[in-house]
Amino acid sequence: MSTSRDELHDLIDDLPDDQVAAVLADVKRRATPRPPRTTEPFEWFGMIKDGPRNASSPEAIDAVLAQGFGR
Repeated sequence: MSTSRDELHDLIDDLPDDQVAAVLADVKRRATPRPPRTTEPFEWFGMIKDGPRNASSPEAIDAVLAQGFGR
């Protein structure tokens, strides 16, 4: 964390309880919204159902890529 961020954390910890709501509203107004997190796996997750036991062989890698892995 940056020094400024550490200082902000310390200042927030020292705020009186009656000022927390006002500061929280101001910080929420200033904060950049983040995209919602998802727990869904990637589309390609688990795409190989009946693959070879040694998937690191060049032949296995070529077969996976030929099936359209990552598309």
